[in-house]
Amino acid sequence: MPERYTPPPTPQYALESGPILLKDGRTATLRPAQPEDRPLFVEFLQRLSPQARTFRFFSEIDPETAADLLLRKPPDEDKVTLVVLTGDPERIIATGEYVQEGPGSTSAEVAFLVDDWYQGRGLGSLLLERLALIGVRRGIRRFHAYTLAENKQMLDVFKASGFKIEAHNEAGEVEVSFEIEPNPEMLARFELRERVATVASLLPVLRPRGVAVVGASRDPESVGYRVLENLVLNRFQGPVYPVNPAVTPAAGEVPVVGSMLAYTSIKAVPGPVDLAVLTTPREKVLEAAEACGQRGVRALMVVTTDMEPTQTKTLVQTCRRYGMRLLGPGSLALMTTSPEVQLCAGLAPRLPLRGKIAMSSQSGAVGLAVLEYAREMGLGFSNFVSLGAKVDISSNDLIQYWEEDPETGLILLYVESFGNPRRFARLARRVGRKKPILAVRPGRDAVVEALFKQTGVVRAENLEEMFDIAALLAHQPLPEGPRVALLSNASGPAYLAKDALETEGMEAEVLDLGSRASAEAYKESVKSLLEQGCDALITLFVPLGYATVGEVQQALGEAFQEARRQGVGIPLLTCFMSPGKPRVQLEGEQIPTYRFPESAGRALAAAYAYAQWRRTPPGEIPDHNVREDEARALVAQAQGRLSPETTQALLDCFGLRLSPPPKGGVLLALRVQHDPLFGPVLSLALTGLPLGEQPLGLRITPLTDREAAEMLAPLTRTAHLESLQDLLLRVSRLLEELPEVEGLELHLAAGPKGTAITEAQVRLKGPSQSSPKPS
Repeated sequence: MPERYTPPPTPQYALESGPILLKDGRTATLRPAQPEDRPLFVEFLQRLSPQARTFRFFSEIDPETAADLLLRKPPDEDKVTLVVLTGDPERIIATGEYVQEGPGSTSAEVAFLVDDWYQGRGLGSLLLERLALIGVRRGIRRFHAYTLAENKQMLDVFKASGFKIEAHNEAGEVEVSFEIEPNPEMLARFELRERVATVASLLPVLRPRGVAVVGASRDPESVGYRVLENLVLNRFQGPVYPVNPAVTPAAGEVPVVGSMLAYTSIKAVPGPVDLAVLTTPREKVLEAAEACGQRGVRALMVVTTDMEPTQTKTLVQTCRRYGMRLLGPGSLALMTTSPEVQLCAGLAPRLPLRGKIAMSSQSGAVGLAVLEYAREMGLGFSNFVSLGAKVDISSNDLIQYWEEDPETGLILLYVESFGNPRRFARLARRVGRKKPILAVRPGRDAVVEALFKQTGVVRAENLEEMFDIAALLAHQPLPEGPRVALLSNASGPAYLAKDALETEGMEAEVLDLGSRASAEAYKESVKSLLEQGCDALITLFVPLGYATVGEVQQALGEAFQEARRQGVGIPLLTCFMSPGKPRVQLEGEQIPTYRFPESAGRALAAAYAYAQWRRTPPGEIPDHNVREDEARALVAQAQGRLSPETTQALLDCFGLRLSPPPKGGVLLALRVQHDPLFGPVLSLALTGLPLGEQPLGLRITPLTDREAAEMLAPLTRTAHLESLQDLLLRVSRLLEELPEVEGLELHLAAGPKGTAITEAQVRLKGPSQSSPKPS
């Protein structure tokens, strides 16, 4: 087996340009340096202490000369200079660069410089990660750095990077060198740093110390008044400040909103304000956001809807200048049920029940509706977040927050669109190993289905099914195996549940007690079935005029409680086909109850599928020792559809060659289409059939060995699976290394002893579609 390949990590935004998060949760902007940035560089260098300049340039240097050195572009050598900016007016707070060590060299010298006031906030590590990822894309394989021995902070950045560092100390100077290809340790450090920063940035949102309602009106029917009232009546455990710039009290009067002392400006608020909820008319939002930034507010929740795109863009820019996170616009609810917080911000009138479920909803209206439905089911939440337009805070951010949150055990997502699906895929794969992620997305999309399947996300068809499954995942253990016992007093409902289970690969045995079954018969049968052994138990009851619902509830409660005392750890489900919402209550445990047997069957089948995915070790990506630098040189000189000669040369860099078809076997077409949102999408189909092509599977890249094997499962006993798997993985690697590839099609002949590529076509993106390189 070849060595393992580690795909480069995926930042939430563009690699070299976009918003970033500091370790303390503040936001800033990363971008390539430009020649016109010279005044910003001079001002930045003037702010630095003499020691900081000496550490960077090895001697005292005037700011103007230093700025010219940082911006100088050496001839015939690759150089990348990145800057981090924040504040109003915008100023540089950190810069990093690498300079190629000679034309055509695969090594470069790297250095960075951080504002004294921003030391210890992860900027050095972030710049090093980004420069390394850019360098690898541009053919650089090794970084060198030179620093003074007393520059402990810089040395610590290198040591904590996850790269394998070689250091040599001579005469007070330390030379550091290391390979910059991504490795598992570097990837783990990248994700840890990003998670720490994301959690820190969301604490002012989900656990604020103080909240201001900007636009709090005296009109009880207004949005501002209702938001203020909801915060107060749900007993937020911190100060709440009404802010209404329109309030102009007469001389000697005290401004009041809803019997609370109000303020005419956010700047006049005396106490801590982590979160400001903006309910102003849309034409006032930008002014309010600017004032909040100047006041030092950490995060904004914008309830206001229907903002113009230009207004929204300016709002985002304002938040980034001041380091604020932004929820919305159009966020209708933000909730934390922890007794230490009790945050109910927005238009939902009351907090949900407290529990282990955290939910993110892209639709505010859907979110408000499901809160009441969940209450009826007895389901409790740790957090609920209505994302609104999600121009900043997204479900990816929240997933990282909930990953280690001790109050969250299950993550629910109502998703209408994806901002960064490749980042979502990496997060879901990781977090899903610890906590289930359950999602609903309107419509059917084969690419989204593939994304969920590859990442272990439990897909629900609709909101009702989401909460059916959530009731099980939140309160019951996962099934260890496929054997399900179905106990019922009516065969019809039992076989409906049986069909739902067996459709998804589970095994169900029905014990029909008959229509005259007593509550005692249920109790004794539960005991007997559990003694015989099964992986899950569903009890169904239809009131037929003999035993009552109450009697069966009590009998099942006693039987289940006894089973738990004896150490039975399988999932237990009930279905009462009767009016009302009867439930079986145990000490410290909630038994999920369903109105219809199919619902119980589908929920248990979904939990079993998730349990199987979670127990299956994650796949790996073999390295294959490909010649990626040679491949990049080929595509750098080409455009559009490649010639047959260039196509073969490109494929050869990844160990793929055209050859005559073997005898026997099947004909296949492997196609790659570049989805503008999801990136490269692989599809495989049988060809040469009388009735046309037969699709076999679809996956997004990067592909692991296990995912490739799953894609090829329909060809078991009809093709040489090992050679096909190797081919799929090599094509996936090609797509990861060459984002310029827009389309690819391989015609394959898969025989019993091997696989041949009989025809190949490759198409590259046009110049306008290629990603710009940083300067």
